[in-house]
Amino acid sequence: MILINGNIIPSHMQNKILEDLPSMLSQTLATSMLNPYWVIEACDRLSKKLANGDYNHFISRLPIDQTLVKEELHTVIHMLKRESLLCKLHTELGSKPFEPEIILPPFEERAIIKHTYPLGVLFHIAAGNADGLPACSIVEGLLAGNINILKLPQADKDLSITLLAELITIDPRLKEYIYVFDTPSTDLEAMKYMAQLSDGVVVWGGDLAVAAVRKMVNPGTKLIEWGHKLGFAYIVPNAIKDSALTALALHIFRTKQLLCSSCQTIYIDTENIDEIYSFCEMFLPFMEQAAIKYPINDIGAIAQSSLQVYNAELESLFSTNRTYKGEGASLIAKSDHTLELSFMFGNCLVKPLSRHQLLEVLRQSKPYLQTAGLLCLAKDYPVLSNLLLRAGIVRVKELGKMSDITCMDAHDGDYPLRRYTRITECDAIEYDTLNI
Repeated sequence: MILINGNIIPSHMQNKILEDLPSMLSQTLATSMLNPYWVIEACDRLSKKLANGDYNHFISRLPIDQTLVKEELHTVIHMLKRESLLCKLHTELGSKPFEPEIILPPFEERAIIKHTYPLGVLFHIAAGNADGLPACSIVEGLLAGNINILKLPQADKDLSITLLAELITIDPRLKEYIYVFDTPSTDLEAMKYMAQLSDGVVVWGGDLAVAAVRKMVNPGTKLIEWGHKLGFAYIVPNAIKDSALTALALHIFRTKQLLCSSCQTIYIDTENIDEIYSFCEMFLPFMEQAAIKYPINDIGAIAQSSLQVYNAELESLFSTNRTYKGEGASLIAKSDHTLELSFMFGNCLVKPLSRHQLLEVLRQSKPYLQTAGLLCLAKDYPVLSNLLLRAGIVRVKELGKMSDITCMDAHDGDYPLRRYTRITECDAIEYDTLNI
């Protein structure tokens, strides 16, 4: 399906729409500028409709994990509220976004006008690892005043296009700023064409996806990468308590380890491999309990991870690695320090990493650092959190809250609205004629 001018039309109309798209984009850019407060009011009304259950009939039919719907819906409702979006807008772009400011630089006689403008047209290439993420990416683009072209991921299940169509129904003024295509990733010509029409390309995904997009983006077009990250937990043994282990296990199963902030590796502040074995024996029952509350129902994922765990068992016969298998969960103890992707879906890596080696080891994975869950005594927290931040981590969280978000959060250490806008400068003498 394709969303254009607020209407959902068949996918086979794509090429005809792309032919007309340049003139439609130019017309909007030449005649209007999106007011972010329109976006905020529309999102707030959508939030209220979600809270009232207006879309429950649609959501219940989606092929998504219904055990998580209530928790995720609660987060979405709060993130779309007027208060949250106003906070986000003012945190990232200041209390008077898009208003011109006349400034007299030091040692200069003539003032200049500084003005925040949208980039213009954003092309979003979304990932499918989180339900509704493409729609959230578009909302950020709208808040920054941009026209937004979205290529849906195959796994989106119509959720994003439905939410965005509803947003346009709430405020039809948004229809010129939202274009959604279900273009397959194999249609490189169409994707390249959309990228050429854009002033910025926003890509969510792993290394291969980002590398492919880099090849299709023209020089001078701003590329905004929200790439693949690896979350981990760092645990000091003298701080271990049941409540923290329960929270970590629930986090692992609730996210299925699919998010950039999900825990892939558990590091223990030790150099002794025997402590790693002991931790795995202690933690496995917590994982099994979490598997009961948040069962993995994806048969394909279960089959793949089971095969990977079996191969890990065979490899452990010739190394110090050990595999701990439980009901619906597994832990793999390894003696190396490498931060790496786990088998996911309730299968986690456990490794030793003393605090004295922490920064040096993590710096080897600096492109993939984002979130660390930290468990330590209060007296150690300032030192260890600061060490993690200096290594390149941008989010230090409690074990069970590694994937929790607020309206004030940055993405991978950057404010997205700032990356989706540009700062313009004009001589103040032109102020009257520009009608700014």
